[in-house]
Amino acid sequence: MKQLPETADVVIIGAGLMGCCTAFELAKRSVKNIVVLEKNAIGSGATGQSSGVLRGHYSYEVLTRMAVQSLDTFKYAEEILGADVGYQPVGYLFGVDHQNIENLQKNVEMQKRNGVYTDMVSREEVKEISPYLDTDLFGAFSFEPEGGYGDPVLLSQAYAEAARQLGVTFKQHCAVDRVMTSQDGSSIVGVETVDHHFISTPSVIVAAGVGAHHLMKNAGVEVPIKGQRAQLIYIDPGAEIKKAPSFGDFVQDQYIKPEVSSGHLLLGNADHASPHFINPSDYDKGRYPKHATEKAIETAITKFSNAFPTLDNAKLLASYSAAYEITPDGIPYISRTPVEGVYLCTGFSGHGYKITPVVGKLTADLVLEGESTQEGISLSPFRLSRLNENDSLKAAHPYTTTINAHV
Repeated sequence: MKQLPETADVVIIGAGLMGCCTAFELAKRSVKNIVVLEKNAIGSGATGQSSGVLRGHYSYEVLTRMAVQSLDTFKYAEEILGADVGYQPVGYLFGVDHQNIENLQKNVEMQKRNGVYTDMVSREEVKEISPYLDTDLFGAFSFEPEGGYGDPVLLSQAYAEAARQLGVTFKQHCAVDRVMTSQDGSSIVGVETVDHHFISTPSVIVAAGVGAHHLMKNAGVEVPIKGQRAQLIYIDPGAEIKKAPSFGDFVQDQYIKPEVSSGHLLLGNADHASPHFINPSDYDKGRYPKHATEKAIETAITKFSNAFPTLDNAKLLASYSAAYEITPDGIPYISRTPVEGVYLCTGFSGHGYKITPVVGKLTADLVLEGESTQEGISLSPFRLSRLNENDSLKAAHPYTTTINAHV
């Protein structure tokens, strides 16, 4: 087994999507001696629990730009990363109630200006896109044909392998115990693993999801982030559905992802009115329920039945309980910290998968340039200090019937 080095130019903590894509982008820019430390296996944390929905539909313009600029990596992954990442362009349908029609129209206009292939669609067009949907439940719809879904684990593995080819070292089942700072706490000196191996480094990127809170607190920096339990349901729709886009139901706050190979559907809850936060120590040790509750299952199937009343033979197949990393304003941290040489790439609050490629580029920009070089995308909305400065990102036309921070 390859031993850990004593020194590194950059240490990345976490080998989920963000850690792997950042390692790849840094290596592409000729950074040498990059070490990625992962406490479990590549893509095994929040990455492995992601639903994998792809969309450019946001009310936040900067997130729309990030999704647009990321899409080519999904479409042309074999050319860019040398591997298939499971991209399925089944389309993304989005439905709102009557009081949100104007906001939907304005958001679609914004998305189109930023390069999203999307438009408002009529009820008749929706019947062609999703034949079983009861369109009377909704006020208006938009549709983006290049949306759909992909496989987050395949994407993380593709980034990891591409990074390895460029010389990056990955060490799995190697948890970091502490981020080590100088005596006065002002700068990084290295990291120490739970096996007491010390790696000296001038740069550490914390891409450890909820684990960032514990690691940074020990380094004297407060990072507001929580693990929120998400409950997802797999169903057999009870009929062969030849056309099934990914669907954002923002009348009932539910999202639906089809599985092309099996014909099954994944139901996810987009209503965060009563979030269930997981104790950080329980999250870190995986001590939280791994299946959905009976109430969550009943709620999900009821919402599905309301939207698709003719699919009355749908049946439950399985459920699972995921833990998402959530920030107070639902916007991630891609940020410097008060400790010189320590950077954050965490807190993606459900956004992460669809914007992964640009996040890797932004994080590499942050470390190497100190500012973004990505067209039309500033790092300012993602800085850690925004919360204390009361300067969180705000949508120009938010949807008023949902408190979902992911749109």
